[in-house]
Amino acid sequence: MRDPSGYRVDFLGLGNHFNGCGRLAKKDYTVLIVSQQTAKIKKFIVSPFYLKIAAAFSGILLLFSAFMIYDYVIYRLKVVDLHRLQEQTYSQRVEIRNVVGKITLLEGQLNTLKEIRAQMERDLKEVNELKRIKTSPPLVNRKRTSNSKKEDMKEGTFLREEEVSILEKERSRLVSHLHQDLLMLRKEALQRKQNLKELQEVIQAQKSVLLAIPSLWPVLGQISSRFGDTRFSGSSGGTRPHKGLDISSAMGNPIVAPADGGVTSVGVDLDYGRLIFIDHGHGFASKYGHLENVYVQTGEKVKKGQAIGAVGSTGHSTGPHLHYEVRIQGNPVNPIPYLTQR
Repeated sequence: MRDPSGYRVDFLGLGNHFNGCGRLAKKDYTVLIVSQQTAKIKKFIVSPFYLKIAAAFSGILLLFSAFMIYDYVIYRLKVVDLHRLQEQTYSQRVEIRNVVGKITLLEGQLNTLKEIRAQMERDLKEVNELKRIKTSPPLVNRKRTSNSKKEDMKEGTFLREEEVSILEKERSRLVSHLHQDLLMLRKEALQRKQNLKELQEVIQAQKSVLLAIPSLWPVLGQISSRFGDTRFSGSSGGTRPHKGLDISSAMGNPIVAPADGGVTSVGVDLDYGRLIFIDHGHGFASKYGHLENVYVQTGEKVKKGQAIGAVGSTGHSTGPHLHYEVRIQGNPVNPIPYLTQR
């Protein structure tokens, strides 16, 4: 601004100018830059127009910066969500692998149960066949199975299938219940397996007992003296009850083992001549006397139907025949009820 004498007056920061018509001109803004090191001052005069442009540019820059910051925050949130989803996916994969492993293990156990059941059915069929051909009284006590074992054998093993709709918010609870159900099924399968094994052991024991019974006729021929008949003993010089059967047969006819067993003794006796003793197990044993030839030796294992000797007339004998005894727990019993196979 100029004074009346014509001199120009400048003010720091803001200057007012008059035009030639005496009107107040537009305001200018003065910017001073002071250097502390050189003590120099730089002055810039900025018009309002440029200042508005700078303000508009600063506003745009501020908005752009705010948008970039907002976009970055959203991006970081999405990254966090992505990591969380990745962790959940990995956790779900681990849980699925665990469930699949348990299901595979359970399927293996169920297959084992099926194999045990099939073997039991075969054993039962064999036992029933042996019982059918044997008409002997039940001299050997057989174990009784519990109702639960019988029901297991009848009912078999099965799994109930249910369709379940899994919601994400209930996933953890449903997975936990699934693990518990699989654990219960596994325990039930193990219990059923144990029950079937015990029942199978009982059936195997019955089968072993039935196979130990000397049921096959040891030689072809006719009975000439029965169990309990009074016989003369050459060694004692008196009479005594007959402890077995005398089966008349041609000289040299083969004598076979009536059941599987092991030869416990081969020898010669004054009364019975050449002798063979066979232990069949489960308390059953058999004795063979008056043999012409012996085909086995002590300690040898023999099979049912295997030739063990030949009919003769050695010892105290009036003709070719076989003296045959059956013993249970060392006591002679009547062989007739056991001779069911020829």
